[in-house]
Amino acid sequence: MSAKASAFVTPTALEACFEFVCYATPPDECGLPSEPGQIRRDAEGRATLLHFAPRRWLVPTPGAALHAWLADLESQGHGALIDIDGKWQLLRIAEPSRILGSSINVEATLRHRQCAAATVFDCPAILAGDETTVDLWVASSYLESFLSALVGQ
Repeated sequence: MSAKASAFVTPTALEACFEFVCYATPPDECGLPSEPGQIRRDAEGRATLLHFAPRRWLVPTPGAALHAWLADLESQGHGALIDIDGKWQLLRIAEPSRILGSSINVEATLRHRQCAAATVFDCPAILAGDETTVDLWVASSYLESFLSALVGQ
């Protein structure tokens, strides 16, 4: 990655990561964010529950209460809480339109959403943020390819 790009991209370790998959119960009846692209944030503003695909939520580094609540939903038969440690690598990207703009129109992708699943530099990813900063979870198996694509940025 070029020095220019590395100044705008900060890798962040995930302590744990899960996906929650909701079954037939309507998500809003379970208390899950039901609109596509909705996010639930913690008191510090960190995204904790991202509705990134139909009936699927990314749960990066959940607190104990969130994890227990999702595990309870699973035990009630509303869905499955799946441990996906290692599946995603979190990158915080400053000035995302500038850094990612040759691959994706960040503003258009997030125009009516707080998060979205997308392909960025041919890599599966989940984006959440705004025009100043985006948290981007890139599939770990694509991380090297993604970082290589930033070299020319």
